[in-house]
Amino acid sequence: MASSQSVRRAQVPKTCELCETDTNIKWKCVQCNTLMCEKCKKIHLKVQTSITHDIVDVKSSEAKTEIKHTIITDNMPCQIHKRTLHCMFCRSCNRLVCPECISASHKKHDLDSIDIVCNETRKKLQELESKFSEKFTLCEIEDSKVKDFKTKYEQLFGKSVQKINQQERLIIDEVSKYAKALRDQLESEKQRIEKSIKEKERHMEEMKETLLNNKSNIQEILESNQAAQVFSVHSEFIEKEISDLSFKAYPDETKKFNPAKESLKNITSLFGSLQTTKLPKGLPQVNFDVIKSYTSDLNMVDRILILDDKTAWISNDEISTLNKIITDGTIKTVKDISIKVYDMSLTDNNDVLLSLSYSSDVSLLKTKTGEIKPFLSMSPLITLGIHVTKHNDIIMSNKEDGHTYNFTDKSCRKVVIFGMDRKQKQSYEYDKHKQRLFTIPARITSNVNNDILVIDRKSDEDGRVVVLDREGQVKWIYEGNPEVSLGNNLFNPFDIVTTSVGHVIVSDVINHDLHVLSGEGEVLTCKVMKDQGIVFPVSLDIDTKGQLWVGCYSGDDERTDAKLHIVKISF
Repeated sequence: MASSQSVRRAQVPKTCELCETDTNIKWKCVQCNTLMCEKCKKIHLKVQTSITHDIVDVKSSEAKTEIKHTIITDNMPCQIHKRTLHCMFCRSCNRLVCPECISASHKKHDLDSIDIVCNETRKKLQELESKFSEKFTLCEIEDSKVKDFKTKYEQLFGKSVQKINQQERLIIDEVSKYAKALRDQLESEKQRIEKSIKEKERHMEEMKETLLNNKSNIQEILESNQAAQVFSVHSEFIEKEISDLSFKAYPDETKKFNPAKESLKNITSLFGSLQTTKLPKGLPQVNFDVIKSYTSDLNMVDRILILDDKTAWISNDEISTLNKIITDGTIKTVKDISIKVYDMSLTDNNDVLLSLSYSSDVSLLKTKTGEIKPFLSMSPLITLGIHVTKHNDIIMSNKEDGHTYNFTDKSCRKVVIFGMDRKQKQSYEYDKHKQRLFTIPARITSNVNNDILVIDRKSDEDGRVVVLDREGQVKWIYEGNPEVSLGNNLFNPFDIVTTSVGHVIVSDVINHDLHVLSGEGEVLTCKVMKDQGIVFPVSLDIDTKGQLWVGCYSGDDERTDAKLHIVKISF
């Protein structure tokens, strides 16, 4: 008897969906989404309505790709003329039309292929889907913030109640000790007064007894008729005389308890009070997970520029090489251009603007042809960082020639904004107090709010992040988190990127850290990445999947095995 497992394993051969007899399925019609045998394929291609259909081998990888990406457009009957199918799209009327529709009312309209318009519409839908995904990500982040806020508030509330209870117990203990001390003092005072009273009582008893005895003796003599006794007793008492009564004085003072009624009105000064404080901000938890690591042939991946989730340009500004690489299981260099690049950025048409090392020139790399041609000169200044914004503006940082961090009267350290027409729009060098904004503005990016974020190098070992609005006013400055620094190392930022929801990621090369900040400059996390194999992180970029690429320094100028890591970011 066959087991249930063997029954599930058995398969019934699938037949051709046209003749429904032949089980040797070899072909699939992309438009009809129909599986067919060799015989039916030939017949299908002879039918007038399917003569232009795409027939693909069901076993080929091309078939799967074609089926996935091909849109079937010839199965949409006209709602007006039921017998015919739509053949064109009328842009003037924004509707599908058939040949009869065109003849009737669309002759001079702007007509276009259904495939072209459908693909355009698909791209718009993909953009909408991307926006919805971004909004959903924002909602998830906000939900994470709410949960984090709730947790932190409950912790704050719990700590406050705990402190009140502790203060209550402390004050009760102290009050009890103080009350006991007062009772002990009163008890001691009571004993002193009672002793004095007892001495007074004993003395009175002795005095009263003496007086009564004398009085009794005299009465006996007076009642007798013996003159001799009268004279004898009289002489005895006359000689003794009645001494004055001497009474010991009562104690002049003692102690009593006076409740401190006034202090009860000011109990807050004794116990404490509730003070207004800022609520904890709900900040999302950020995690980094290295999902892939590659070994380059450079001693340092000084710059990364992502083209898609597998393709990128990488460079090192100390040597004349710009490599186009593909990562698909392994890293492969598909193009090597001899040029010294300090920084680079992608334009809206996927060409690359190149800031050349130790040069005043900006060049344009045409992606399709590989041609490099001059684009802009900042002479006599040296061009450093370069970034193309989502609005297609070019932001560049410049300085005078030379390597010093110190300023002179001739020093010029500024950020400049150009349009793609090479016309300057804005320039930022000083703040509103006429103080210099930058020491050496090495790297630049922008965020969702159109702010300008600059890596400002203050020395070879120290730097900061300066964020400006478009008016050139400083919004915030980040100088590192000392809690994660190793030893005496300072914050040493080398590159900066922003996510689609406004978070800021900074590489800290000496401390092997990745710093994540909110759009307002609050620290979300500082992750030491050394335990995941990321050592000396230098360059950063984010690909189309939202993955972070991290280019590293090899640790030795003589080595040519600098790592390139792909990191998953999760909130």
